[in-house]
Amino acid sequence: MALEITDATLEDVLKTDKLVVIDFWAEWCG
Repeated sequence: MALEITDATLEDVLKTDKLVVIDFWAEWCG
């Protein structure tokens, strides 16, 4: 399952008991 994480939801996602993989990216990053 893929989720769009924002500043407002990041802390809640990191507090979960489940494994979390976060892929950071930006359109301007080559």
